[in-house]
Amino acid sequence: MPDRSSSPAAQLLASLSRFPPDVAALAKACLQRLRRALPGVPQLVYGYARSVVVSFSPSERGAEGAVALAVEARGVRLYVPKDVPDPARRLEGAGSKVRSVRIEAASELDRGDVHALLRAAIERAAIPPARGRSSRVVVRSARAVKRPRRSGGA
Repeated sequence: MPDRSSSPAAQLLASLSRFPPDVAALAKACLQRLRRALPGVPQLVYGYARSVVVSFSPSERGAEGAVALAVEARGVRLYVPKDVPDPARRLEGAGSKVRSVRIEAASELDRGDVHALLRAAIERAAIPPARGRSSRVVVRSARAVKRPRRSGGA
């Protein structure tokens, strides 16, 4: 993650700048739409070696988030709880808690199947309406995950 002396929002923007310009632009546009859909809900930012994850969580615990946006060099994915209805069968993955859909354009969050998934996830989370609150960005450090060493011998 970038310098901790800067504001959390600036740290998020700096984190996104390490990705290809088209991916960073898509992520910023998606975040803008998610902020509109979830006004006042804290955004928890986790930086990993190959990705940045922004969880929109009213409890300020990332794992309890209504939705999360994951940004990687390959693209942007929207994560929703596994039990969100998916009649169009757009969700991918077999995770025990969440599944995801690849976002090709930020406008997908405003209409169609992806919009329906987003709305269902927000309803499922039972987020109270915002009352003059602005969205807060909180940068959390990701837990270091140790990968097993590869055996170097024959």
